Amino acid sequence: MMSRFIVCLCICFLFVKNISAIGVSISICEFKRGDLNYIELYSKFKSNSLQWASRPDDMLHLYSQMEMLCLISKSEELVIAEKYNIQSPELDSPSDYWDMRRFLLEQGSYNITLKFVDLNNVSDTMTFEQNINISLSDSSAQFSDILLLESIDRPESKLAFQRMDFSYEPLEFNLLNAATNEFIFYTELYNLNQQFDELMFVKYFVENEEADGFDKYSKTGYKKIKPDSLNRLLISFSAKELVSGNYILHLELNEKSKKRISSKQIHFSVYNPVEDYKIRYTPDASFESSFFQYFTEDELNYSLKAIFPRVGNNMTEILNYIIRNKELKPKKYFLYNFWSSFSIDKMQENYDAYMAVARAVDNSYTTNVFFGFETDRGRIFMKYGKPDDTVFEEDEQTAPPYEIWIYNYIEETQQTNVKFLFYNPSLATNDFILLHSNCRGEQNNPRWELDLYSDAYIEQPNNYIDGRQMPDNFNRNARRYFNDF
Repeated sequence: MMSRFIVCLCICFLFVKNISAIGVSISICEFKRGDLNYIELYSKFKSNSLQWASRPDDMLHLYSQMEMLCLISKSEELVIAEKYNIQSPELDSPSDYWDMRRFLLEQGSYNITLKFVDLNNVSDTMTFEQNINISLSDSSAQFSDILLLESIDRPESKLAFQRMDFSYEPLEFNLLNAATNEFIFYTELYNLNQQFDELMFVKYFVENEEADGFDKYSKTGYKKIKPDSLNRLLISFSAKELVSGNYILHLELNEKSKKRISSKQIHFSVYNPVEDYKIRYTPDASFESSFFQYFTEDELNYSLKAIFPRVGNNMTEILNYIIRNKELKPKKYFLYNFWSSFSIDKMQENYDAYMAVARAVDNSYTTNVFFGFETDRGRIFMKYGKPDDTVFEEDEQTAPPYEIWIYNYIEETQQTNVKFLFYNPSLATNDFILLHSNCRGEQNNPRWELDLYSDAYIEQPNNYIDGRQMPDNFNRNARRYFNDF
C-alpha cells in the first residue's frame, strides 16, 4: 500500500515544484453553446503561498492581488493575449480564492500559457503551459470535458461559481483527500436529438491504474437520459472506499441496445490514509474479542489522542485522519495494533497504566481548547516522562510566566542534561507553549531569549537578524536557569 502513498504524493510534489513559490490549481474544460465552442479556465490561489497585505485605512482586513497574463496560440500564431488583475475579497485572515475566465475558440489545437505574478510580492511568479484540442462539432453526439467538483449547493449559496441550478467549486488539483466523502463530476452531452429519439444511458465507472483483477474497476453506475440538443449530467457517488492512488473516471454514452456511441475520461488522484490503514492492517481473531470493541466513539478518540505523543512520525498523519473519521473500526484497530505491539497478554494492563498517567496529565495541563496531553507540556510529559527537576518563574516584569523542565537523561535521543522552556505569552490558564529545547527533534529556537523578553523592546539588540541574547539584568534569569541549572 505504501506505493499508493508515494505515487499520489509525487504527483502533488511535481506540480508544486513546477509552480515555484505561488500555489495555483488550474482546470481547463471545453464546453459548447449553440455553434460556439468555449473553454472555462479555473484558477484557485492557495492562501499559504501568497503575500497578503492590508490597506492603510483598514488594518483589520487582508487582501491578495494577482496579475494573470493569458496567451493562447494556434500553429504558433497568437490568437488571444489578455492580462487581468485578480483580487481576493477583503478578509479577516488569509483564505483560498478562485477565478474563472471564458474564451471562445474555434476547432483546432491550441497552446495555452498562463503567467501569474503576486502583486504584493512581484518576485513570486508562476508559469503554466498546456496543449488543448477544441473538438466539439455541431452534429455528432459528444461529451464536453469532465469538470470534477469539490462541493455543490443551492444556486443562492456562497460557493464560488454557479450554473443554472446549482453552485459549485471545482476539485483542486483533481485530488480527492481524506475529508472528501463524495466524488462529484459535471459534464454535458450535445446533439443527441439529431441522431436518436429513444432513451439512452450513460455508464460511468472508476479504474484504479495500480490495481489488478477485481480491484481494478469499481463504482459502476448508470444514468438514463432523453436525447436533446443539450443534456446536462451532475453525478455523485461515495468515495470513502477508494484507497490512495491514481485513477481514471470513464464515461460511456450507450444506446438502449448497449451500443457505445461516445466516451470520455479524466485522470484524478486519491489520498485516503484511513482506507489504506484498514487494508494494510488486517485484524486478527483476538482483535474481535479485545476490550476495545466496547469503547464508545468518545472513549476511542480520547485514547487515540492520549497515545499521539508515543506514535512514530510515520503514523501521526494517519492517526489524525482516523481520529477525525467517524468510522469506529479503524479507531479500534489502531488502538489494538498499538498496544498489542508491546504485549498481547498484558495489553489491557499496559493500557490501563498508561491511561492513568494520561488522565493525570490531562487534569494538570488541560485548557479551554485541548486535553492536557495535547498541550506542549502534556505532550513532552507523555513522550519523555516526568522531568527530574523544574524551574517556575512568574515574577519577572518583562517576561510572561515560564518554566523550564530538566531531564538528566532521555533514552529516546541518548542525551544528557536535556531542557525544555515553556512560556505563557497569552497569560491564559495553563496555556504554556514550548519556546525552546536542546532535545533532538524538538523545537530549537536560537532567538528564544529575545522572544521571551519581547516586552523589553527598548533593550532588544539593534541587530535584529543576528541578535540572540538580551543584555544582563538583575531580574532576568532565564538564560542562567537554562544554561547553568
